[in-house]
Amino acid sequence: MSTTPLFLSAEDSRASLIQVDRALESMREAGYELTAAAGEPLDNSIEANATILRVMPVYTADRKAIEEILFADNGTGIDPAILHHVLSMGYSSRYGQRRGLGRFGVGLKLAALNMGERLDVYTKRAGDARIYHTYIDLQEIKAGRQHFITSTTVEDWPVNGRTLMLDRKGNPFSSGTLVVFGKIDRLENGRTYDTSLQAKISELRRFIARAYRKFIDAGRVFELEGRTISLHDPLFLMDNPRIINKYKPLDVRGVLVQEGDVEVDGHKVRVTVTLVPKEFRPQRGEGGARDLHGHDIGEFYINDENAGRISFLRNGREIYYDVVPRMLPGGRTDKVNRYIGIEVSFPAELDEFFQVRHVKRGAEPVGKLREQLRKWLERPIKQARKEIRAYWDQVDTGKRQEEIGHADSMKIAAHVEARFPAVMAHQNLAPEKEREIIRQAISDLQLDPNNPEDRPRIDQILAEFDSKPVVLLDGQWFGKELMEVRHLNGRSVAVLNHRHPFFRDVYAPFKQIADNGAGHLTREAVVDLARQAEAAIDLLLMAFVRAEASQPDPDAFENLRSYWGMFAQEYLKEQIGN
Repeated sequence: MSTTPLFLSAEDSRASLIQVDRALESMREAGYELTAAAGEPLDNSIEANATILRVMPVYTADRKAIEEILFADNGTGIDPAILHHVLSMGYSSRYGQRRGLGRFGVGLKLAALNMGERLDVYTKRAGDARIYHTYIDLQEIKAGRQHFITSTTVEDWPVNGRTLMLDRKGNPFSSGTLVVFGKIDRLENGRTYDTSLQAKISELRRFIARAYRKFIDAGRVFELEGRTISLHDPLFLMDNPRIINKYKPLDVRGVLVQEGDVEVDGHKVRVTVTLVPKEFRPQRGEGGARDLHGHDIGEFYINDENAGRISFLRNGREIYYDVVPRMLPGGRTDKVNRYIGIEVSFPAELDEFFQVRHVKRGAEPVGKLREQLRKWLERPIKQARKEIRAYWDQVDTGKRQEEIGHADSMKIAAHVEARFPAVMAHQNLAPEKEREIIRQAISDLQLDPNNPEDRPRIDQILAEFDSKPVVLLDGQWFGKELMEVRHLNGRSVAVLNHRHPFFRDVYAPFKQIADNGAGHLTREAVVDLARQAEAAIDLLLMAFVRAEASQPDPDAFENLRSYWGMFAQEYLKEQIGN
C-alpha cells in the first residue's frame, strides 16, 4: 500500500506555506486610504518618542502624481539587531501589547503596499554614526531578485530625505527614522471617481490635525510639506493657535455640556459632549460657514458633513470619526448637530468592545456598551440642542431690538392713521406718567439708560415714540400673553412675546425667510410652512373669539371688532399698494 499523502504526487510532497509574491500583491487591497496609511508610520514615530514628525510627498515632474511619501522623525530609532525584522509580515516588537498605538504587527507594511510597491526604512540610533537601511520591493520579489529582508549600512540619508532629518537650526538629528513609501502607483490626478491630489493632501492635513490633537497639544510638532500642523479639536476645548491668534482677546472655546465615565470590564470609557463656541454659531442660517464677524470659518470644519459624528480615541489617538447609526436621540438629521462635539475615549484593553480593526479606521461599540453609550448621550445631546436654540432666540431678540424691527409696518401705520381722527385712549395722560410708561417699556427690554452701549438703542426707541402712532418692540418672557400693550396720549406701544408659540414657531420661520431668503428650503418645506401659517392664523382668530366668550358680556367687544377690522383693512390696503 502506498504511503504517499492524498492529493500530493510522489515527486513533490511539500508546498510553500505562502506564495510570497502573490500574497503580498493581494495585501495591496487591505483597504487603506492615504490618511489611514500615513497614520501607521506616524504611530510608530510616537511610539519611538519622537517630538518632530514630518510628512513629505514627492511629486512627479508634472505634479500629476505622487511617486514617494517620506515620513521622518527624531525618535529613538530602531535597534539594528532587529531592523531586518520590522518589514516581515506579522513581526512587531510590541505585538499584542495594549499600552501604545500599535498592536498587530502588520500596519506599516500593509499601509505602504496599499500605496505603492516599495517600502524603505532608514534609521539611526543615538551614539552611533551609522545609518542602517532595509527595504521590501514587490517588483524585485516578482522578478526573483529579493528572497529575504536584509539590513545594511548606508553613507547618508536618501537625497529627498536629508533636510527632513535636520532640526530647525540645521543640525542633524542625533537619532531618528526615515520611512519611504516608494514606487507609488495609486496617487495621481485623473483617476476615475477619485479626488484630486490637492484634496487628498488637504484631507491628510485635516486628519493629522484631528487624529493626533492630544499629541500636538502635548508639544509634539507635526509637519506636512514643510508646514506645521495646528491641532483641530472637534470639541473646541484645547488651545488652538489659529483660533487664539485670530480672535484674541476673545476666549473662543467650546462649552462643556457633560463629561463622565462609563465602566466597562474594569476599565473606564470617557465620554465628553460640548458645544461649538458661540462665536462660530452666531445666528440661525449660518451653517457653520461664518463666524460672528461674518468671516469664513471653513477651516474649522463645522458643517453638515460633520453633523452627528463621534470622535473615538484609542489611547489618546483618534481612530474613527464618523456617524454611528442610531446612537444619537432623534438621529443625525437635526441640523444643530453640526454644533455639537462628541468624544469617546477608551484604553486599548477595550478593543474588542469597540471592534477595533488593524487599519485603525474603525471603532463602533457593540452589545451592552453600545446601549450604555446611547443612553448616556441622550440627556446631554438634548440639552445641547436646547441651549443652541435658546442662544439663537436670544440673538434674534437682540437683533430685532438693535435694528428697531417692524420699521416698515410702523411706517405704514403712521401713514394710514394720518387720515383718521385721533384715538381716545389715555388722551389726557400727564407727562410724568407718559415718561414712566416709556421707561417701563425700555426696562422690559433690559436696556439700561446709564449704560453707554445701550444709549443709542434707547435713543432710537424714543425717536419712534415721538414719530409713530404705534410702536412695536420685541421681547420675550415666560407667560401666555401674546403681547403687552400700553397707551399714552393717543399713541400705543406693544411689546411682543417671542417665547409665545405663535411668534416662536410661526412668525419666526417666516421672518427668517424674509431676512435671508428661502434658498436653503425645499419647495415642500415652504409649502409646509405656508400651511402651518394658514392654520395658525385661523387658530389666532379662533383664540380671540374664545377670549371674548370667556367674558361675562361678549357684546361689549362689538365696537372693538369693528375698529379692529377697519384698521386692519386700511393697513393692509396700504401695505399691498406699496
